Amino acid sequence: MYTQRLLMTQSGPSLRLIDKPVEVSTMINRILAILSIFFIFCFGDALACSCLSKGNFIDYASQSKGVIRARIVSYGDRLSHGETLFESMSVDVVSVVKGNLSFESIVLLGDPGHLCREYVDSRHFKIGKEFLIALHGDEAVQPFGGCGEAWLEIDSGVAKGRDWASGEPREYSLPLQDLLETLSQD
Repeated sequence: MYTQRLLMTQSGPSLRLIDKPVEVSTMINRILAILSIFFIFCFGDALACSCLSKGNFIDYASQSKGVIRARIVSYGDRLSHGETLFESMSVDVVSVVKGNLSFESIVLLGDPGHLCREYVDSRHFKIGKEFLIALHGDEAVQPFGGCGEAWLEIDSGVAKGRDWASGEPREYSLPLQDLLETLSQD
C-alpha cells in the first residue's frame, strides 16, 4: 500500500502517490482507534453501569465495611429525570450494627443514572422510616449501595427486603433481632 500526499506545485495543489509504503499494522491501529472512539460516543451510555451482584442483604453486608440502623432525615437536590429521585439523602445513625462508624449522621450519595448505585427514591426511602444499610466505608459522605441488596426496611421488629435471585423481585421478611445478631457476628 502506498500513501497519498497533497503537494503544492506552481500550478496549484496536486494529489500524488508517494513511494513510501504505509505498514498494514499502522493502518489497523488507526482504524481500531477510530472505531473505539465511535463506539464510546455512540454506545457509552449503554455501558455506563455494569457490575456483578453482591447478592442478598446478608451476603452484601458480609462484604461491606459496616452496617447501620438509620433513620431517613432529608434529601439532597432533586434529579432532573425523576419526580421522586434525589442526588442524596441524609440519615441519622440510630445504631452501628457492624463496623466502626463514628458519625451521628451521614450522607448517602444516590445514583444520578449511570454509577451502579441505589437510587434515592422518596417512594421507598420516606422521611422518618428506618432501614438497615450496608456501607462502603466509614466516611461521613459515601456512595449508597449498588450491585446487590444494600438495604432492608425496618417495620415493627421485622426487616423487609426484595430478593432478585430469580430475576423477579420476591419480597421477604426476617425477624429484626435475629438478623442483627447474625450481622454483628460477621
